[in-house]
Order: sequence, then C-alpha cells, then structure tokens
Amino acid sequence: GQEFRAVGQDRHIAEVAGIKVDRVRIIAIIFSTVLAGLGQVIFLQNLGNINTYGSHVQVGTFAVAAILIGGASVKKATISQALLGTLLFHTLFIVSPLAGKNLVGDAMIGEYFRVFVTYGVIGIALALHAWQSLQQRKTVTVEAASEPASEGGK
Repeated sequence: GQEFRAVGQDRHIAEVAGIKVDRVRIIAIIFSTVLAGLGQVIFLQNLGNINTYGSHVQVGTFAVAAILIGGASVKKATISQALLGTLLFHTLFIVSPLAGKNLVGDAMIGEYFRVFVTYGVIGIALALHAWQSLQQRKTVTVEAASEPASEGGK
C-alpha cells in the first residue's frame, strides 16, 4: 500500500527511493481492472440480467444486426451506417433490459425482446434482399424476352 501511495504522489521520488515504479503501476492497473470487472458483475446481478456463459456466441449476430439497423444493405455498407447502427443497437442493449424490468418486473423479458429484434432485423433484411434480387432477375428476363432476336449468319 505504501508503494502505491508513493508512486501515486510522485513517480520520480518513488523511483529514487528504490521502488520499481513500472511494476507498481502495472499491479495497480491490474487491480483496478479486476475491481471494475467485479463491480460490473455486481451491477448486472442487481439488474437481474447476467448472461456470461453464452454471450460470446452471439457477438457476430449482434454485429450484423447493428450494421443492418444502421441502414446498410446486404451488399453494401458504409462506415457512417455501421456507426449509426452500433449507436442504435447499443441503445437497444441498454434500454430493453431496463424496460423489461420496469414494465414486467423481469429484466429477462427485455433480453428476450432484444434477441427477437436482433433476429427479426436480420431476417427482414435477408427477405428484402432476396425479394429485390428476384425482382431484378424478373426484369432482366422480361427485357431479354422483349428484345428482337438478332439475325445470325451475317
């Protein structure tokens, strides 16, 4: 504790006193990170929404949904659309458990809603993409059929 205090007050004097300043700073960073992580776990536990075992599985799905929410299409996305989608989707992540807890008394209802919206956005985007591709193919087929046949052999 005294080494932390000495390094915190003046790094140069602590180094002159023989304290390994870099080592103490690394230990302080690790210690504060561990305490912050524990605080986050306690916060989520009190909120009633702690999903630590399977959260890494859905990261890709949430990323795709965030980009699509931002206005990107299946074929093309811009950085501004990705940033907007990330902002909107992050808002959804914050609001849905709190809304579920406030409305129904159970934060997991908000979690289910969030997952439903995620898969719904992806499903609608893929359905619209398939419909648009089908319409383009129909247009190309109709145009090809309406063009006069070229004369061969000349």
